[in-house]
Formats: sequence, structure tokens, C-alpha cells
Amino acid sequence: MEPGKISDNFSSLTENVKDYVNLRIDLAKLVITEKIARLSAFFLIAVIFFILAMFLLLFLSIFFVFWFGDVIGPAWVGALIVTLFYVCSGFFIFYRRHQLFINPLVSHLTKILMEENHDND
Repeated sequence: MEPGKISDNFSSLTENVKDYVNLRIDLAKLVITEKIARLSAFFLIAVIFFILAMFLLLFLSIFFVFWFGDVIGPAWVGALIVTLFYVCSGFFIFYRRHQLFINPLVSHLTKILMEENHDND
């Protein structure tokens, strides 16, 4: 066996290992970038829907106060009803926060972060 061939094979092998390691590092960077992008999109959509829901709730509340003042009784009673509705809703949401928000949020974030890409294996 020639000594030159072994050193050529060894240098070729080390180059292949270096290329493989660099490709795995690039793959890890791409996977992390994709997960960050998906998390950012999820939070952006959640914030947009939250803001839209708050505006909808605000305008519906104002509508109810004016409607109540015109049709049934004084507007301050309508405002009191809306306030009591918000207080009761706040207590309900506070006591059910794990069921309504925390558990679904954690499961969705876990699904995004722990999702494996089987196309590359």
C-alpha cells in the first residue's frame, strides 16, 4: 500500500467531516430562524386580534350605554351594567386563566418549538 494514498484518503475524510459539520451548523441556524419567525408571527397575530377584540368590545359597550340611555333608562345605569359585566368577566377570566389562556398558549408554543422536521433525516 502506498503511503501517499492513505494521507490522501485521510485528508479527503477530514474535508468531508468538516463539510458535514458546517452543513449541520447551517441547518441548525435555519431551524432556529424558522422557529423564531413562526413564534414572531404567532405573537403578532395574537396582538392584532387582541387589539381588534378590544376595539370591538369598546364600541359595543359604548353602543349599549347609548342604547340603554335612549330606550330603557338613564345612561349612567347602562354604564353601571357594562361596568358590572366587565368586573364579572374579569373575575371569571382570572379564575379560569389557566384553562382559557395559559394551557393553550403553552401547548401551542411547545408545538412550535418542539416540532421536528423529518424531511432532512
